[in-house]
Amino acid sequence: MRKKLLILVILSALVLNTYAWKVKTDSTFYAGAWGGASYAKIMGYPNTTPLMGSAFGVKFWLQPNREFSFSTGIGFIQKGYVAQVTYVNTNDVLIGELDTDFKFKYLNIPLGVNYNLGRNKFNIYLSAGIDIDILLKQSLYCPEVSSLLKDGEFVNINWENTEYYKKLNFGVYIGGGVEYRFKPNFIVFADVKYMHGINNIYNVDVDYHPKHRPLVFGLGIRIGIPVTYGYYD
Repeated sequence: MRKKLLILVILSALVLNTYAWKVKTDSTFYAGAWGGASYAKIMGYPNTTPLMGSAFGVKFWLQPNREFSFSTGIGFIQKGYVAQVTYVNTNDVLIGELDTDFKFKYLNIPLGVNYNLGRNKFNIYLSAGIDIDILLKQSLYCPEVSSLLKDGEFVNINWENTEYYKKLNFGVYIGGGVEYRFKPNFIVFADVKYMHGINNIYNVDVDYHPKHRPLVFGLGIRIGIPVTYGYYD
């Protein structure tokens, strides 16, 4: 009985979805997925350079009309920076200062509002909101170390320091993008957002007060779930 009920639910969903593609609708709810990259920067540390990282996730939009929408989702974003660290080998021989990646992996939950500048197939939109970031892992990695192992092995080539950083972080963001509606309920988009961290990311007392300031680029799709039916203007 449960298997028959499950099959019936799946078939009903497929029928409704197929019907949604045939009828002109102005959906009020969308779900989608995206992937891209982060150009990670930090404020509060001297002599750092940006770090390129990965970014991807799922998004949800509540769209009362074609101009305005509210959005949220779950993303996995790599933040951080590159800085020079002094390395010595196990024989206490100084190797020198080498570029080291400071990588932070966050679970990101955005809460924002979007404004669409048009009602055509191709549109430009603006976005703004707040970010909630949950730290999953912080690690350091020096890509040059392996080529310099001549007088003994290094200590701490790739190590984790997650406990020294705050698990919960907050920020605001602004951004914008473009979208193309292949069908009323199928949209592709490309966007960029600037994430402005507002709190010190350290969980211990230090002289520095670093805050993340990355740019995140993404490409994705969103599919509308028809809640209201009607013809476009």
